[in-house]
Amino acid sequence: MYEELGKGAAGEDNIAAVPDQHVRTDGADIIYMSAINQIIGVFAGGSTLLTGMRLESPSLRRLANYEIQPVGITAEPDGDVAFMLHPESPLVLEENEGLECIQRVSGNAGAEAVFCVVFLSDGTVSPIHGNIFHVRATATLPAATAYVWQNAEIAFDNPLPVGRYQLMGAHVMTVDGVAFRFVPIGEAHRPGGICNVIDGISSYELQRFGGLGVWCEFDQITPPSIEVVNSVTATGTAVRMVLDLVKIG
Repeated sequence: MYEELGKGAAGEDNIAAVPDQHVRTDGADIIYMSAINQIIGVFAGGSTLLTGMRLESPSLRRLANYEIQPVGITAEPDGDVAFMLHPESPLVLEENEGLECIQRVSGNAGAEAVFCVVFLSDGTVSPIHGNIFHVRATATLPAATAYVWQNAEIAFDNPLPVGRYQLMGAHVMTVDGVAFRFVPIGEAHRPGGICNVIDGISSYELQRFGGLGVWCEFDQITPPSIEVVNSVTATGTAVRMVLDLVKIG
């Protein structure tokens, strides 16, 4: 999973790539694909002036660039209306090729920020079922900073019993968040989803309860940490979450 953020103007423009220790960028607009190179969803928005976005890459151009519609018109996620998710029909890109996002705006948006979150997998993702239970946890980001991934340790409200667990989804709330991802210890992938910015908004259905399969595994003393990228407002550091877990050992 990765994120691109940027500012625009009337017409079309690239969205700047967010610096990332997880995947390589060109320092400007392009993020390069790793072995996890299949698009299974997109969430984009950030301005009332947005009329659309598209993803471009060399392999996409051979057929058609990926048109993103609808797009959100608020600075932060306000529900799942603009969430395009297709986990059972991934779009395969070439490993090591560059991916960029192009925004279209109807007027001068130079003072506004827009975002595009692309969800990647290494293949088809199917829902799974199990004896899922739900636990509350919190985290505190290092600072209220916009446009960068920030990492924080997770603290469970109540200690988990000794054992091994599968993470099957999550509801993550932080007042200025756009996207979150978990960082499992010793794993290369970083599964995640879209943040909630108020408690009254539900998470996208497939983001919970096994809808996107198993995100990662951990034991009770080595849970993953969490990374969050904030919007342009970036005033909060508190993160509240509910994790969907299955105990497997």
